[in-house]
Amino acid sequence: MEGVKARAREGVEIRYLPAEQRDEEVAKLADPWIGDEGPLDAGFRRGAGDQPLRQRGVAFDERKTVVWDEAGVQVLWAGEAESEVVALRSPVILRSRFPGPEHLFRVDYLRRGALLGSRFTTAGGDDA
Repeated sequence: MEGVKARAREGVEIRYLPAEQRDEEVAKLADPWIGDEGPLDAGFRRGAGDQPLRQRGVAFDERKTVVWDEAGVQVLWAGEAESEVVALRSPVILRSRFPGPEHLFRVDYLRRGALLGSRFTTAGGDDA
């Protein structure tokens, strides 16, 4: 059902890195989607290309999500299901001025009600 969060059967692996490692981690992604913002502008695009990354953002491929801001970098990927981690999958709707994937989902990971992190994927909801 559109807009309804569904539990996914997965856990999460998370690595925290210093801000200086952002470019290296984004370069490891295969043809990523990148959404980033600076003080005056924001964008959403496919592939790193020759545009520099802005101060805050997210980049993802089918395996991993890289989230960054001025304080550091968080790298997330799906892991083995854990009894204490709840994965909630929900569709993301992009405004028409931000061309993006046909289907986009955010998976929020919670432990005892606290958000651990979120990753993005274009994969369908078959595992939900």
